[in-house]
Amino acid sequence: MCILYFSSITGLSANLYDINFKTNAMKGKTLLFTLLLVAGIISKGISQHTYADWAKHIVAQENTTFLNILSDGDAIIANGYWFLQAEYDGLELPYHVGSNALIIKKDLEGNIIWHSTMTGDNLDTFFDIALDSENNIIAAGWSSSNEYIAINGVTVYEPNMEWTSRGIVAKFSGEDGSLIWTKIINPNEDYYELSLTKVAVDAEDNIYISGYANTSFEIEDVQFPYTQEGWGSLTFMAKLDPSGSIVWGKQFHFVEEGDAGWSMPRSIEVTNDNIYFAFQYSKPINVGDDVLPYEGEGYYDWIGLVKLSTTDAEVLKSNSYGSSSDQNIASLKFDNNGDVLVAGFFTSESAFNINGVTPMSYGVEDGYVAKFNNEFELIWLRSMGSEFSSRCFNLSISNDNRIFVGGGFDSYTPMYFEGSKLIDEESPTNSLAMFQVVMDENGDFEKAFALHGEDIYSIVEYKDAVLLDNDIIMAVGQSLDNVSFVEGNQFFSEHWAGFLIKWDLSKEFYKIIFEVKDEDGNSLNNAVVSLEGTSNPFNKHSFYQIDPGVYGYSITLEGYDTIEGEVEVINQSEVVPVTMISPNTSINSLNSVSVNLFPNPTSDIFTITANSVIEEIIISDAIGRMVHKQFVGKNSAQFDTYGLPTGIYLVRITTRDGIATRKLQIIQ
Repeated sequence: MCILYFSSITGLSANLYDINFKTNAMKGKTLLFTLLLVAGIISKGISQHTYADWAKHIVAQENTTFLNILSDGDAIIANGYWFLQAEYDGLELPYHVGSNALIIKKDLEGNIIWHSTMTGDNLDTFFDIALDSENNIIAAGWSSSNEYIAINGVTVYEPNMEWTSRGIVAKFSGEDGSLIWTKIINPNEDYYELSLTKVAVDAEDNIYISGYANTSFEIEDVQFPYTQEGWGSLTFMAKLDPSGSIVWGKQFHFVEEGDAGWSMPRSIEVTNDNIYFAFQYSKPINVGDDVLPYEGEGYYDWIGLVKLSTTDAEVLKSNSYGSSSDQNIASLKFDNNGDVLVAGFFTSESAFNINGVTPMSYGVEDGYVAKFNNEFELIWLRSMGSEFSSRCFNLSISNDNRIFVGGGFDSYTPMYFEGSKLIDEESPTNSLAMFQVVMDENGDFEKAFALHGEDIYSIVEYKDAVLLDNDIIMAVGQSLDNVSFVEGNQFFSEHWAGFLIKWDLSKEFYKIIFEVKDEDGNSLNNAVVSLEGTSNPFNKHSFYQIDPGVYGYSITLEGYDTIEGEVEVINQSEVVPVTMISPNTSINSLNSVSVNLFPNPTSDIFTITANSVIEEIIISDAIGRMVHKQFVGKNSAQFDTYGLPTGIYLVRITTRDGIATRKLQIIQ
């Protein structure tokens, strides 16, 4: 069985390119496959592999990747890196030792408009990009080169510090990719580390950069002291004006007690006059007047959310969440109402919660999406996962406020959302696959898609996406081994290979939701609902990812008659109300209740009389669907069967003295 460990590049040298390879473990797969066949499980309607319209790859003999992607409305801009020498879509990327940064602008059909590079003699990477109001690109990253840093082939900096990493922020023209300016931020001592990992731009084109450092440094005349003893890291933030000059600086310092802590930025967004910032930390940390809590021994990170003023970095609001197990935050975005959405992963069955709300667990690691208002008050929390490991990596928001969640999962088992199955397993040739889950603004599921590898060694790691009209996604990431991004065109790489794909997710799926109740209208949540022979292991009565068609179902519960039937899905989701009948109540529930129903069979009008006042009458068809409900308030009532097809019906009569159920045959 495969346990999945996804990692996103953060800039920490220990984690920079540390993407753990999936283990080769076939144990139990053949047995499971056989059991599935014997059980007759039918995957009718459940989403499988969804191919891309086209795919472009950075091809090399060493690792490559794409990290981020943006859209200026007419084109897309993506950034990534390559090692040594590479080729991308006919573009020769020159040989340089170590990693080299690539920024590329393409039209919406994938044709290259221009490209820019940052090269050196060691590790040189842009970790994040943003657009200003003129569609210029602001890139933030690091360089550990010792001899030179070149942008677009021209040396822009010659380091004078040995074996040291430094932050770099650069502004590129959106028209042709030419360099407008660059800014180097060095640590104060050799052999130390400073990196920029996140960048955002406000409406006035001011720039907000964030990163981490394990020593003191300065940006112009603003000091950033390292205030802890021992080896760790401190998260910082700085505001630059459009020309790159510093306006203010901000740090987040740990409490003094204990060993040195580690922290790193994970996301930064700016709206109106406020900055919304997400970071991870390994011990209690000072944020404004608050100390964000931490539980555990420092092995795992907690998540901090901070709202700051763009004017002076004053902390306006904060929140935090986590557990003593592993968790992260991978993305933070605003929706169109100004609410805050976050996504990441948590350890299944741990004490992980957000504001006291615990998500549903499925496997080893599960993905989560949470929505807060702009004061970080939780609105809702959703989870998704397979029976092994799953993580959410990125968020995109549509014009109509739907939420597109990108992530990865071990496709050895099905993937679930709030307990309902979305995507079937790929056993026995499972891979580490990418997924896209679409929700409405209330966190309710709409549809899901997956793109798998071809065998157990295959990995598709989904880094980032930009959402275009009509549910078209431009997605970037990296893949390993055999992956058919485009139908009939298998791509292979023995190293990580960056990809950029156009993914059409406009296909509509539907839901079938069963509302199972007893004769008194009480929900029977423990009833087992099977659709086409398959029930949800979490006993949910909702079935997602349904194509148009006719589906057979059965509903069982001890103490009640089994109900079987069919439901047809045409062009909308279907809600199937079901009333389960207990054999013990199929006759008068109280001996004192006297009820007469006549004529029976009937072809038009029938009459019901009782020895006490009839309060309510419910008529259900043979498969439990309610077809008529009426309040009476007297001892007799007449009913017209017009519009009801020939068949057997159950009539439930509630009187002041008790309940009786009668069978009624209608012949039209």
